[in-house]
Amino acid sequence: MITLLALLFALPASAEFKNESEAGVVIANGNSHTQSYSVKSKSEVKNGPSTYSLVGNYLRASSNGVTSAESWLVGIRFEQALSDSLSAFVGQSVEGDKFAGILQRYNTDLGLKHYFYKLDKQFTWFAEGGYRFTKEHSTTATKNQQKARLYTEAEKYFSETVSSKLWAEYIPNFTVSQAWLFNSELSLSASINSVFAVKSAILLRYNNQPPVASAQKSDTTFTTALTAKF
Repeated sequence: MITLLALLFALPASAEFKNESEAGVVIANGNSHTQSYSVKSKSEVKNGPSTYSLVGNYLRASSNGVTSAESWLVGIRFEQALSDSLSAFVGQSVEGDKFAGILQRYNTDLGLKHYFYKLDKQFTWFAEGGYRFTKEHSTTATKNQQKARLYTEAEKYFSETVSSKLWAEYIPNFTVSQAWLFNSELSLSASINSVFAVKSAILLRYNNQPPVASAQKSDTTFTTALTAKF
């Protein structure tokens, strides 16, 4: 990860930069006091056929002053185009979700990305497949696991200002076959202007074998957020 960060700073001034960030806040007072915060950001720097990306997200929820949910993720990735529709990538990320029993989970990814459709501001659909090595520190143990990662994402524009995105991710586990993961999100965005938009999304995260026996297998999160693209 440090090597990739150093490469980012060494890129020429002619490289293309793109960022998409979103923030959502829900605060309720009265009979109950609840607060929910979610922040996401993805930055990309494209230099010819090479693309460097940095992602991060954070979610925290509390009720009557007691934290009920808290999760985070930081990741960096290098992608090299092999043709107009095919590219190879390598990435490193670390995430945590203490209420699911995950203190830190380090993921190293290597794989290929293929575009089925790539029509800007109309319809985009791609899929990724590859190998993942995970080192997980949970509240009960530390584990090294061999996995695969299958991911697909489609985005449809209904007009210049309204679009919808659906992505799904399946992560089979070769080390512990029952400990597979599935994640998916459906979102709808409406642009306010050329930079800002309002986004509503529902996210499903499913862990077939949570690291803590008392943890639920699935988490569902609904958010409404303000997004910015530049």
